[in-house]
Amino acid sequence: MISDKNRYRDFVSLLKVHGITHVIITPGSRNAPFSLSLLNFPGIESHSIVDERSAGFVALGMAQQLGKPVVLICTSGTAALNFAPAIAEAYYQRIPLLVVTADRPLEWIDQGEGQSIRQKDLHRNYVKASYEIAEEAQEGDLVWYNVRVMDEAMRLCTQGVPGPVHINFPLRESLYKTANNHDENVKMIRTAATEIYIEPEELKRTKKQLADAGKIVVLAGQLPDQPELEIYLTAFAKRDNVIVFTEAHSNLSSDTFITTIDRLIMGFDDEKKKYILPDILITLGRNIISRKVKEFLRAGQTEHWHVDISGEGLDTMKNLRRIFPLSPIDFFRTVQEGEMPVIHSDFRSTITAWNEKARLVSASFMATAPWSDLKAFQVIHDQIPTESDVQMGNSSVVRYVLLNDSRADLRYFGNRGVAGIDGCTSTAVGASFITKKRTTLITGDVAFFYDGNAFWNEMVTPHLKVILINNGGGGIFRIIEGPKTTGEALEKFFETTHQRTAEKFAAMYQLPYRPATDVQSLNEGLHWLYQSNECSILEVFTPRLENDLILKQFFATIKNEVYKNG
Repeated sequence: MISDKNRYRDFVSLLKVHGITHVIITPGSRNAPFSLSLLNFPGIESHSIVDERSAGFVALGMAQQLGKPVVLICTSGTAALNFAPAIAEAYYQRIPLLVVTADRPLEWIDQGEGQSIRQKDLHRNYVKASYEIAEEAQEGDLVWYNVRVMDEAMRLCTQGVPGPVHINFPLRESLYKTANNHDENVKMIRTAATEIYIEPEELKRTKKQLADAGKIVVLAGQLPDQPELEIYLTAFAKRDNVIVFTEAHSNLSSDTFITTIDRLIMGFDDEKKKYILPDILITLGRNIISRKVKEFLRAGQTEHWHVDISGEGLDTMKNLRRIFPLSPIDFFRTVQEGEMPVIHSDFRSTITAWNEKARLVSASFMATAPWSDLKAFQVIHDQIPTESDVQMGNSSVVRYVLLNDSRADLRYFGNRGVAGIDGCTSTAVGASFITKKRTTLITGDVAFFYDGNAFWNEMVTPHLKVILINNGGGGIFRIIEGPKTTGEALEKFFETTHQRTAEKFAAMYQLPYRPATDVQSLNEGLHWLYQSNECSILEVFTPRLENDLILKQFFATIKNEVYKNG
């Protein structure tokens, strides 16, 4: 069974030839030809999710793990608007989504028809391209045009820098007629493989600058798991004049890298900030989380190089001088080819020694730390099962994770493209559905309840384990500067305090649930969580009014114990 309209038959055939295997469809009438055409179609797995906002993030989580497009289809009207948060996140995280919106015919837009809005180019600011399919045609140039446009959209999702692409389909009634025949004779255009490299004179100049620099800092932002990059970057980090800073979502955790940037630099005085300012800063990846490292790098006059296949001028530190439009793997492999000069510098040894002191002082502090967010995250991070995935919620969650040394046996993910709290749970649902690996979602209370519809579909698997940090509101606003000075507005408009728990929420979705209120019950709860054969929720309650004070005490201790004697 397939739609009797050739546009939808051709669309499904193109999905097959492009190797696109997963589709999320949200219920509706206007998109019925897609639903009918994809139902039980060989080689394509289709799922229905009611909430479009959640569906968008589930698709994002799936594409994050697949590394190829996932199709997202909705009916007309506000349904298409509800895809927007996930589309924006996919755009800035460079995740391929093929977004398909059903629409009313052009003549009926703004004419009082239900579920009709101006959908053409609706998501133009956050997609690689927008297309609109022409009216139904049985033969001739319009058929050729429609096939060409659909093929181009699918190809563009992963061509060059991956990202979302939008196709808008105006549909005329009838919507429910089907046909038995299915012609798969559609044309697919292939993109030839090409190679990018640094020209010899440019490479010679680059190598000389790297050898002459007394201090080089490599700062990695969000990246997919790339073992080959870690090999080349580890070799580069052995130079005396190089320090490599990474974050959990960089998925680079060699022993030679510093993975806890804030723990190292929060206690720096002006003299140490001046010392660590490099002659050359090399950034790779996107969406650096640490505000502190960005602040002090922006204050200096460091020469900044950015390595990115797109050639995009990401001037995060306001001093960008050179762009290398190739992959980080190719860059670090190329600059290390041939004879390596001997470099003498105390930069790496000095920073490494400071980091080791900070690690030891941190361990000593955490051994006796009071019950708090800080303590809970340390206990949780240490006990996540080996060879599993971590999906990090935003705001305070991701920052607490980054205070723990990244583990090489884990992969870390988070919605840091836009860094909103919407969709954290749905993304984890989609990701764990694809990987079938044990996946730990660590999320805050506000984000968890905001994305509650993530559990309203059949894609929730036993592999997903949810750790909900409930500190009674948006704890991030007690950590960052500014909100605490606003008086009663802090609790009402920033922190949005509450007394909700997830117990009845879990019961509604028939999910096993357990609370934890101290270290002992957390340890017991983690053992229970990871022994469970179902998707389960462990809710960890921490003291709202003490969390920020204990965190500040932690940083003060590092400053006093690590840096007081130079």
